[in-house]
Amino acid sequence: MHAVILERNKLVGRKVARLFMSVGATATTVEDPAQIAQHLSVADVICADTFDADFVAEQVRAHGKLRGVLWTAEPLKRSLRYLVETKLIDNVLGRKDFESAPRAWEVLMIARRLAAPGGPPPLSAYLDWGFSAIELEVRTTSDRDAAVGQIQQFVTNLQVPKRISEMFGELGHELLMNAMYDAPVDMHGRPKYALDRKADIRLADEERPSVRLATDGSKLVLQVRDPFGRLERKHVFEGLARGLAGGEMDSSHGGAGLGMMVCHNSSSAMFFDVSRGRHTEVTAVFELDMNLRELRTQAKSVHFWSA
Repeated sequence: MHAVILERNKLVGRKVARLFMSVGATATTVEDPAQIAQHLSVADVICADTFDADFVAEQVRAHGKLRGVLWTAEPLKRSLRYLVETKLIDNVLGRKDFESAPRAWEVLMIARRLAAPGGPPPLSAYLDWGFSAIELEVRTTSDRDAAVGQIQQFVTNLQVPKRISEMFGELGHELLMNAMYDAPVDMHGRPKYALDRKADIRLADEERPSVRLATDGSKLVLQVRDPFGRLERKHVFEGLARGLAGGEMDSSHGGAGLGMMVCHNSSSAMFFDVSRGRHTEVTAVFELDMNLRELRTQAKSVHFWSA
Protein backbone atom coordinates (compact mmCIF):
# COMPACT_ATOMS: atom_id res chain seq x y z
CA MET A 1 0.00 0.00 0.00
CA HIS A 2 1.22 3.48 -0.86
CA ALA A 3 -0.04 6.57 0.98
CA VAL A 4 0.22 10.13 -0.28
CA ILE A 5 0.11 12.59 2.61
CA LEU A 6 -0.81 16.19 1.87
CA GLU A 7 0.17 18.19 4.95
CA ARG A 8 1.42 21.77 5.06
CA ASN A 9 3.21 21.25 8.38
CA LYS A 10 6.38 19.29 7.54
CA LEU A 11 6.81 17.79 11.01
CA VAL A 12 3.22 16.54 11.09
CA GLY A 13 3.51 15.11 7.58
CA ARG A 14 6.71 13.26 8.46
CA LYS A 15 5.21 11.77 11.61
CA VAL A 16 2.11 10.50 9.79
CA ALA A 17 4.35 9.06 7.06
CA ARG A 18 6.44 7.21 9.67
CA LEU A 19 3.29 5.72 11.16
CA PHE A 20 2.14 4.45 7.77
CA MET A 21 5.59 3.03 7.02
CA SER A 22 5.65 1.26 10.39
CA VAL A 23 2.90 -1.10 9.17
CA GLY A 24 4.82 -1.96 6.01
CA ALA A 25 3.28 0.66 3.73
CA THR A 26 5.21 3.21 1.67
CA ALA A 27 4.45 6.91 1.93
CA THR A 28 5.10 10.16 0.12
CA THR A 29 4.65 13.52 1.84
CA VAL A 30 3.85 16.71 -0.06
CA GLU A 31 2.99 20.22 1.09
CA ASP A 32 1.08 21.50 -1.94
CA PRO A 33 -1.78 19.90 -3.91
CA ALA A 34 0.04 20.79 -7.12
CA GLN A 35 2.73 18.24 -6.19
CA ILE A 36 0.36 15.30 -5.92
CA ALA A 37 -0.53 14.45 -9.53
CA GLN A 38 2.77 12.66 -10.19
CA HIS A 39 2.17 10.29 -7.25
CA LEU A 40 -1.46 9.31 -7.80
CA SER A 41 -0.80 6.51 -10.30
CA VAL A 42 0.73 4.39 -7.52
CA ALA A 43 -1.30 5.71 -4.57
CA ASP A 44 -3.85 3.65 -2.65
CA VAL A 45 -4.78 6.28 -0.08
CA ILE A 46 -4.59 10.07 0.07
CA CYS A 47 -4.54 11.80 3.47
CA ALA A 48 -4.99 15.48 4.25
CA ASP A 49 -6.54 18.04 6.55
CA THR A 50 -10.19 18.90 5.89
CA PHE A 51 -8.85 22.26 4.69
CA ASP A 52 -7.89 20.35 1.53
CA ALA A 53 -10.92 18.03 1.51
CA ASP A 54 -12.38 19.42 -1.73
CA PHE A 55 -9.15 18.43 -3.47
CA VAL A 56 -9.07 15.01 -1.77
CA ALA A 57 -12.69 14.29 -2.71
CA GLU A 58 -11.99 15.25 -6.32
CA GLN A 59 -9.03 12.85 -6.51
CA VAL A 60 -10.93 10.01 -4.86
CA ARG A 61 -13.83 10.36 -7.30
CA ALA A 62 -11.44 10.49 -10.28
CA HIS A 63 -9.38 7.43 -9.26
CA GLY A 64 -11.50 4.38 -8.54
CA LYS A 65 -9.13 2.55 -6.19
CA LEU A 66 -8.09 5.60 -4.16
CA ARG A 67 -9.29 5.91 -0.54
CA GLY A 68 -9.42 9.21 1.32
CA VAL A 69 -8.53 9.90 4.96
CA LEU A 70 -9.07 13.29 6.57
CA TRP A 71 -7.94 14.89 9.81
CA THR A 72 -9.09 18.11 11.39
CA ALA A 73 -8.57 20.46 14.33
CA GLU A 74 -12.08 21.85 13.85
CA PRO A 75 -15.50 20.56 14.93
CA LEU A 76 -16.64 17.51 12.97
CA LYS A 77 -19.51 19.26 11.19
CA ARG A 78 -17.42 20.60 8.29
CA SER A 79 -15.75 17.24 7.63
CA LEU A 80 -19.01 15.30 7.58
CA ARG A 81 -20.04 16.83 4.29
CA TYR A 82 -17.24 14.93 2.57
CA LEU A 83 -18.11 11.63 4.24
CA VAL A 84 -21.76 12.00 3.24
CA GLU A 85 -20.96 12.91 -0.38
CA THR A 86 -17.89 10.73 -1.06
CA LYS A 87 -18.26 7.01 -0.34
CA LEU A 88 -14.53 6.28 -0.36
CA ILE A 89 -13.84 8.70 2.48
CA ASP A 90 -14.78 6.85 5.66
CA ASN A 91 -12.35 8.22 8.24
CA VAL A 92 -11.87 11.57 9.96
CA LEU A 93 -9.29 11.92 12.71
CA GLY A 94 -9.47 14.75 15.21
CA ARG A 95 -6.27 16.50 16.20
CA LYS A 96 -5.50 19.01 18.94
CA ASP A 97 -4.53 21.89 16.65
CA PHE A 98 -3.00 22.58 13.25
CA GLU A 99 0.51 22.10 14.65
CA SER A 100 -0.26 18.64 16.05
CA ALA A 101 -0.49 15.28 14.34
CA PRO A 102 -3.57 13.07 14.83
CA ARG A 103 -3.31 10.55 17.68
CA ALA A 104 -0.61 8.02 16.81
CA TRP A 105 -2.58 4.92 17.86
CA GLU A 106 -5.49 6.06 15.70
CA VAL A 107 -3.34 6.64 12.61
CA LEU A 108 -1.72 3.25 13.14
CA MET A 109 -5.08 1.52 13.39
CA ILE A 110 -6.25 3.07 10.12
CA ALA A 111 -2.96 2.36 8.36
CA ARG A 112 -2.97 -1.26 9.49
CA ARG A 113 -6.56 -1.83 8.42
CA LEU A 114 -6.08 -0.19 5.03
CA ALA A 115 -2.89 -2.17 4.41
CA ALA A 116 -4.35 -5.51 5.54
CA PRO A 117 -8.17 -5.47 5.42
CA GLY A 118 -9.86 -7.82 7.86
CA GLY A 119 -12.15 -7.91 10.84
CA PRO A 120 -12.29 -5.39 13.67
CA PRO A 121 -9.23 -5.03 15.90
CA PRO A 122 -9.29 -6.56 19.39
CA LEU A 123 -10.33 -4.42 22.34
CA SER A 124 -6.68 -4.20 23.37
CA ALA A 125 -5.90 -2.17 20.21
CA TYR A 126 -7.66 0.83 21.73
CA LEU A 127 -5.80 0.66 25.05
CA ASP A 128 -2.36 0.63 26.60
CA TRP A 129 -0.87 -2.56 28.01
CA GLY A 130 -2.18 -3.38 31.47
CA PHE A 131 -5.79 -2.30 30.93
CA SER A 132 -8.71 -3.83 32.81
CA ALA A 133 -12.05 -4.76 31.26
CA ILE A 134 -15.46 -6.15 32.14
CA GLU A 135 -18.07 -7.86 29.97
CA LEU A 136 -21.75 -7.43 30.74
CA GLU A 137 -24.55 -9.96 30.20
CA VAL A 138 -27.55 -8.43 28.46
CA ARG A 139 -30.58 -10.46 27.42
CA THR A 140 -33.62 -8.58 28.76
CA THR A 141 -34.80 -5.02 29.20
CA SER A 142 -33.99 -5.23 32.91
CA ASP A 143 -30.49 -6.50 32.02
CA ARG A 144 -30.07 -3.38 29.89
CA ASP A 145 -30.95 -1.13 32.81
CA ALA A 146 -28.62 -3.06 35.11
CA ALA A 147 -25.82 -2.77 32.52
CA VAL A 148 -26.27 1.00 32.36
CA GLY A 149 -25.90 1.11 36.16
CA GLN A 150 -22.76 -1.05 35.99
CA ILE A 151 -21.27 1.20 33.32
CA GLN A 152 -21.88 4.26 35.46
CA GLN A 153 -20.39 2.59 38.54
CA PHE A 154 -17.31 1.44 36.61
CA VAL A 155 -16.68 5.02 35.47
CA THR A 156 -17.46 6.49 38.90
CA ASN A 157 -14.80 4.22 40.41
CA LEU A 158 -12.20 6.02 38.28
CA GLN A 159 -12.86 9.16 40.38
CA VAL A 160 -13.96 11.29 37.46
CA PRO A 161 -16.67 13.98 37.59
CA LYS A 162 -20.18 12.61 38.02
CA ARG A 163 -21.24 14.04 34.66
CA ILE A 164 -18.80 11.75 32.86
CA SER A 165 -20.24 8.61 34.46
CA GLU A 166 -23.76 9.83 33.62
CA MET A 167 -22.69 10.61 30.07
CA PHE A 168 -21.25 7.12 29.54
CA GLY A 169 -24.39 5.61 31.05
CA GLU A 170 -26.45 7.51 28.46
CA LEU A 171 -24.13 6.31 25.72
CA GLY A 172 -24.40 2.71 26.92
CA HIS A 173 -28.20 2.98 26.97
CA GLU A 174 -28.27 4.35 23.41
CA LEU A 175 -25.95 1.66 22.01
CA LEU A 176 -27.86 -1.11 23.78
CA MET A 177 -31.21 0.19 22.53
CA ASN A 178 -29.86 0.04 18.98
CA ALA A 179 -28.42 -3.46 19.49
CA MET A 180 -31.50 -4.87 21.24
CA TYR A 181 -34.42 -3.18 19.47
CA ASP A 182 -33.25 -1.94 16.07
CA ALA A 183 -30.78 -4.65 15.02
CA PRO A 184 -32.69 -7.95 15.42
CA VAL A 185 -34.64 -9.24 12.41
CA ASP A 186 -36.53 -12.45 11.73
CA MET A 187 -35.68 -15.03 9.07
CA HIS A 188 -37.37 -12.84 6.45
CA GLY A 189 -35.32 -9.77 7.37
CA ARG A 190 -38.20 -8.01 9.14
CA PRO A 191 -37.44 -6.05 12.34
CA LYS A 192 -38.60 -7.96 15.40
CA TYR A 193 -38.64 -5.33 18.12
CA ALA A 194 -38.11 -1.93 16.51
CA LEU A 195 -41.80 -1.03 16.33
CA ASP A 196 -42.08 -0.70 20.12
CA ARG A 197 -38.86 0.43 21.77
CA LYS A 198 -40.64 0.70 25.13
CA ALA A 199 -41.69 -2.95 25.26
CA ASP A 200 -40.05 -5.42 27.62
CA ILE A 201 -38.18 -7.99 25.56
CA ARG A 202 -36.13 -11.15 26.10
CA LEU A 203 -33.59 -11.90 23.40
CA ALA A 204 -32.75 -15.40 22.22
CA ASP A 205 -29.16 -16.54 22.70
CA GLU A 206 -28.32 -15.88 19.05
CA GLU A 207 -29.74 -12.33 19.28
CA ARG A 208 -27.88 -11.12 22.35
CA PRO A 209 -25.41 -8.24 22.08
CA SER A 210 -22.03 -8.28 23.77
CA VAL A 211 -21.00 -5.33 25.92
CA ARG A 212 -17.43 -4.61 26.98
CA LEU A 213 -16.09 -1.73 29.03
CA ALA A 214 -12.40 -1.12 29.63
CA THR A 215 -9.86 1.42 30.83
CA ASP A 216 -6.11 1.82 30.92
CA GLY A 217 -6.28 4.86 33.19
CA SER A 218 -5.89 7.25 30.26
CA LYS A 219 -8.71 6.13 28.00
CA LEU A 220 -12.16 4.73 28.62
CA VAL A 221 -13.58 2.38 25.97
CA LEU A 222 -17.15 1.14 25.59
CA GLN A 223 -17.90 -1.46 22.93
CA VAL A 224 -21.29 -2.92 21.97
CA ARG A 225 -21.62 -5.62 19.31
CA ASP A 226 -24.78 -7.17 17.85
CA PRO A 227 -24.89 -10.33 15.66
CA PHE A 228 -26.90 -8.84 12.78
CA GLY A 229 -24.71 -6.36 10.85
CA ARG A 230 -27.51 -4.12 9.62
CA LEU A 231 -26.10 -0.66 10.34
CA GLU A 232 -25.75 1.37 7.14
CA ARG A 233 -23.03 3.88 6.38
CA LYS A 234 -25.65 6.55 5.69
CA HIS A 235 -27.21 6.02 9.12
CA VAL A 236 -23.93 7.02 10.73
CA PHE A 237 -22.81 9.95 8.60
CA GLU A 238 -26.19 11.36 7.60
CA GLY A 239 -27.45 10.96 11.16
CA LEU A 240 -24.44 12.84 12.51
CA ALA A 241 -24.83 15.52 9.86
CA ARG A 242 -28.50 16.02 10.73
CA GLY A 243 -27.77 16.16 14.43
CA LEU A 244 -24.95 18.66 14.08
CA ALA A 245 -26.91 20.81 11.66
CA GLY A 246 -29.89 20.96 14.02
CA GLY A 247 -28.07 21.68 17.26
CA GLU A 248 -26.30 19.54 19.80
CA MET A 249 -29.40 17.57 20.83
CA ASP A 250 -32.19 18.48 18.44
CA SER A 251 -34.64 15.56 18.49
CA SER A 252 -36.70 17.01 15.63
CA HIS A 253 -34.41 15.32 13.12
CA GLY A 254 -35.42 11.83 14.14
CA GLY A 255 -33.89 8.92 16.01
CA ALA A 256 -30.80 8.41 13.89
CA GLY A 257 -29.68 12.00 14.27
CA LEU A 258 -30.43 12.05 17.99
CA GLY A 259 -28.71 8.73 18.62
CA MET A 260 -25.62 9.72 16.68
CA MET A 261 -25.45 12.96 18.64
CA VAL A 262 -25.37 10.99 21.90
CA CYS A 263 -22.36 9.11 20.47
CA HIS A 264 -20.71 12.33 19.27
CA ASN A 265 -21.20 14.20 22.54
CA SER A 266 -19.92 11.35 24.74
CA SER A 267 -16.68 10.40 23.03
CA SER A 268 -13.41 11.58 21.53
CA ALA A 269 -13.57 8.96 18.79
CA MET A 270 -16.22 6.58 17.45
CA PHE A 271 -15.53 3.42 15.44
CA PHE A 272 -18.29 1.63 13.51
CA ASP A 273 -17.45 -1.85 12.17
CA VAL A 274 -20.06 -3.67 10.09
CA SER A 275 -19.87 -7.12 8.58
CA ARG A 276 -23.11 -7.39 6.63
CA GLY A 277 -25.36 -10.04 8.14
CA ARG A 278 -22.78 -10.99 10.79
CA HIS A 279 -22.14 -8.16 13.20
CA THR A 280 -22.21 -4.47 13.94
CA GLU A 281 -19.58 -3.39 16.44
CA VAL A 282 -19.59 0.16 17.82
CA THR A 283 -16.63 1.36 19.91
CA ALA A 284 -16.52 4.67 21.75
CA VAL A 285 -13.26 6.08 23.12
CA PHE A 286 -13.08 8.80 25.75
CA GLU A 287 -9.85 10.44 26.95
CA LEU A 288 -9.94 10.60 30.73
CA ASP A 289 -7.48 13.48 31.05
CA MET A 290 -9.84 15.75 29.15
CA ASN A 291 -12.30 17.96 30.99
CA LEU A 292 -15.88 18.36 29.80
CA ARG A 293 -15.28 21.79 28.33
CA GLU A 294 -12.47 20.37 26.19
CA LEU A 295 -14.69 17.47 25.16
CA ARG A 296 -17.35 19.84 23.91
CA THR A 297 -14.92 21.89 21.84
CA GLN A 298 -12.34 19.34 20.66
CA ALA A 299 -12.16 17.94 17.15
CA LYS A 300 -13.81 14.50 17.17
CA SER A 301 -12.92 11.39 15.19
CA VAL A 302 -15.31 9.08 13.38
CA HIS A 303 -14.54 5.92 11.43
CA PHE A 304 -16.70 3.51 9.44
CA TRP A 305 -15.56 0.10 8.23
CA SER A 306 -17.67 -2.41 6.36
CA ALA A 307 -17.22 -5.81 4.76
